[in-house]
Amino acid sequence: MASEFTLYYDPLSQPSRSILLLLKVIGAPHKVHLLKLLEGEHMKPEFIKVNPLHTVPVLVHGDFTLTESKAIARYVLNTHKSDDHWYPSDPKKRARVDEYLGYEPGNTRKAGVDIIVNILFKPMQTRKPITEEKIKEVMGNLDKVLTGFEEYFLKDRPFIAGEEISIADIFAVSEIRQPEMSGIDYLSSHPKVSQWMDRVRVATQPHFDEVFQEFGDFTTGDWRARLNIP
Repeated sequence: MASEFTLYYDPLSQPSRSILLLLKVIGAPHKVHLLKLLEGEHMKPEFIKVNPLHTVPVLVHGDFTLTESKAIARYVLNTHKSDDHWYPSDPKKRARVDEYLGYEPGNTRKAGVDIIVNILFKPMQTRKPITEEKIKEVMGNLDKVLTGFEEYFLKDRPFIAGEEISIADIFAVSEIRQPEMSGIDYLSSHPKVSQWMDRVRVATQPHFDEVFQEFGDFTTGDWRARLNIP
């Protein structure tokens, strides 16, 4: 079997960042193909040959291709030797990881995506600024999700599965950072989430800063002007 993984990714894509960070922290040999979604590169024929679903991330390993990030993470950990804590063999810890991964699409991901769609993409498409009422609605939904994340998934634990970091934390931190693109403060009322994010960052350095650098540059720059958003 091929030893090197090939990852197609966009740094603005939450699951893309998660997979790249995982590959780096476990020392898996890999190469990266940058794909700029905002420029429509995922719709080009050469990429559609790789993934007809035209989504990222995509992992290619020899003649084997995967297009769903959770499946990619599990496959990488099943085929590349790594520390057990990333996807624990202990049934209860693994169940906790899987529980969060199952919870994520309709909760942390949905809340973050709703903010980006309503604050970034809809104004860009309609040429009309978002209303204060809509901002309060989407930010309120995110606040509820973060409260639930604190009260259930973190509680008094340093990481989602317990004392050690896992892929659940890697996926969660990428999703929870995504609303930074809104330019609105949403973490000051959730210190437990902020502290957990700091622990994830420390536990995955120096790779965390490297993976999130371009995303951070985008969110702190004048992205509204670059995307012509009113």
